Amino acid sequence: RGLRWDLEAASKPIGFFRDVLRLNGGEFEGQAFDLLPWQKFVIGSLFGWLNADGTRRFEMAFIETGKGQGKSPLAAGIGLYMLAADGEARAEVYAAASKKDQARILFRDAVAMIEQSPELSKRLLLSGGAEKDNIAHLASGSFFRPISSEDRGKGQSGPRPHCALLDEVHEHPTNAMVEFMRAGTKGRRQALIVLITNSGSDRQSVCFTYHDYASKVAACALQDDSFFSYVCGLDDDDD
Repeated sequence: RGLRWDLEAASKPIGFFRDVLRLNGGEFEGQAFDLLPWQKFVIGSLFGWLNADGTRRFEMAFIETGKGQGKSPLAAGIGLYMLAADGEARAEVYAAASKKDQARILFRDAVAMIEQSPELSKRLLLSGGAEKDNIAHLASGSFFRPISSEDRGKGQSGPRPHCALLDEVHEHPTNAMVEFMRAGTKGRRQALIVLITNSGSDRQSVCFTYHDYASKVAACALQDDSFFSYVCGLDDDDD
């Protein structure tokens, strides 16, 4: 199908996590972000699979695991990599959610990683007062910001994301923010939208729609070469 897996392309972001990023909080404060095996699989897949023209295969990722597996720090690390190490001029990276407080959770992980990393502290500029709301990579004219549905209609221009990270998708009441981000990626050749969640049990939710689609892609019941799915959960007949 014109797809190929590139070891060098997969290894670069894994090395970025290990060598550049530092964890924060409790016993992990200041430790190198050495990815767990499942996290290496996710990162290696997202960045290592390429199309025939050399662009990345995956445009959207759905990642579902149990609580406490490090999904939010993983997503924050993806955002920092695509901000500072992906070679994209004027990259726009967003931590997106329906509510402002929700969007800031993932963004705070990214801020804390910068504060813990001597290398990133030299390359990235934090701004916004006590509650940081912008990370700038001045060398490429790029930025990383939180954004929410509450910001729309308040002077927030239409985003053109190189990367959009949507945390706790099971708490999104509608699909509006996902579509808002997707609509802005048309001018980006290698944009990536990442949806993360720990729940797919509410069958009436937006999250379950993606859970169902991702499960079918993973099981090869559907073929979608641009959609990466990683779903860890109980099967329907499990007790």
